[in-house]
Amino acid sequence: MTFHPEHTPPTPGQLRDRLAKAGLRATRQRLTILECLLQLPGHPTAEQVHRQVLQQVPNLSLGTVYKALDSFVEAGLTRRVASAEGASRRYDADCSAHHHLICSDTQEILDFHDPQLDALLQEFFAQRNMPGFQAHTFSLHITGEKVAR
Repeated sequence: MTFHPEHTPPTPGQLRDRLAKAGLRATRQRLTILECLLQLPGHPTAEQVHRQVLQQVPNLSLGTVYKALDSFVEAGLTRRVASAEGASRRYDADCSAHHHLICSDTQEILDFHDPQLDALLQEFFAQRNMPGFQAHTFSLHITGEKVAR
């Protein structure tokens, strides 16, 4: 069971390769947006990515950031994550199978990896034999509050 796995920031060449493998042109805007998305902690909103991008490309519009992020989602480079209040779109650069713990007080979203939970969920759905539906992947979003230990 782990929270926030550590990632080494990709090089510009690796960013270009990611975009190319996803079938996307490696434009300056996309490279900058992807780099900023990967640098920001947690699960940023498009607005947070936009603020970061403006430091490198001052005239880039928020609409361009949304379009790029949506193209990243469609290409499998990132995922959308619902926030606790459900009003804002958050983005997760970690596309591995994992779950999310959402703090209802701070709106922070934590990644949660637990192979034992994954096995329990797979077993649960296999036993239910749901007619006309077979679960392939799943991601739990669990809302709660951080408590002092």
